[in-house]
Amino acid sequence: MFDRAPPLPGWATIPPHAALPISAGLRARPSASGAGAPPPNDPLAWSDQEAVPRRPLLPPTRRDIATAASLLVAGIAWGVALAFTESLPVDFRFLVFVLQLGVGLVFIVTLVHRLLFRGFHVDRVVIVAALVVGGGALGTEIGPTVPPAVAIVGSYTFTPAMPATAATQGALACEWANGRWRVGVLTTTTPISGLPTPHVLTVNLLDRQVKLSDGASSTLMAEGDSEVQPPPGETARGAGDRTGAIAIDVLQVNLAAGPSEVNEVRGTFRWTCPGPPG
Repeated sequence: MFDRAPPLPGWATIPPHAALPISAGLRARPSASGAGAPPPNDPLAWSDQEAVPRRPLLPPTRRDIATAASLLVAGIAWGVALAFTESLPVDFRFLVFVLQLGVGLVFIVTLVHRLLFRGFHVDRVVIVAALVVGGGALGTEIGPTVPPAVAIVGSYTFTPAMPATAATQGALACEWANGRWRVGVLTTTTPISGLPTPHVLTVNLLDRQVKLSDGASSTLMAEGDSEVQPPPGETARGAGDRTGAIAIDVLQVNLAAGPSEVNEVRGTFRWTCPGPPG
C-alpha cells in the first residue's frame, strides 16, 4: 500500500528480519560473588591476604631497621619512665598505674589489631613484642630514680587528754619518704607511757593513718585526712612536715583486748625532725 522510503545517504541498510547478536552492545555484569569480593565464609578477606606473597624477613631493608630501632627506643623510654615513677612516694603511684595499665593495654590492642587485620603474620608480631618488651626491661634497669627513703632520729612530745596522764617525751624515728622532700612516717622509739602497757605510736602522713599499739593485745587505730590535721589553734606544719602537731583520737580495734586495756586515746602529738641527709 505504501512505498518504502529510500535510505538516506551514508546510512547502512539492515536486512529485514536480521537477528542481532545478544552480546552486541552489552557488557557482562560483575557477579556479586565474583573474584573481586571475598567468599561469604571469609568476611575479613584473610584468604586474599594469604594469597599475596610475603616479603621475606631477611635481608632486612632500611625501613625494617628504622622501624626496629624506633620500637626499641620506645620500649626503653617506657621502661625509663616506669622506673622513675616506681621510685616516687606513694602519693604519685597513680602514675605507675597509668604507665602499666594504660600504655600496656594500648600496646596489646595494637598487636592484636595487627595480627588480625594486617595479615596473620605471627613472626612479625613476635618481633615487635620482643623489641618493645626487651627495651622496656632495659629501660627499667638504666632509668633514673629518686633518692630512697631514709630514717633519722627526731624528738616528740605526746600530751594525752584521755586518759588524763602525764605527757611523754622521747626519741622519734623520722622516715623521709622516697625523694626526701617530705617526712612520710613517724614512729616513737620511746614508748608512750601512762597506759596499762607501753605503746608505740606510728603516724603515717602519706597513708593518713595513726596507730597506737603495744605489740600484743592492744591496737588502737584511726584513718583519714582528719586524723593527720593540726589541732585547733596550732600552726601549719613546717617545710616537708619536719615539724608539726596533730590531734590524736584512736579507738581500740583489737577484739582480743582485755578489760584492762583502754578503748580510746586522745591527745596532742608534736614532733621535730632534722632535715634529710645530703
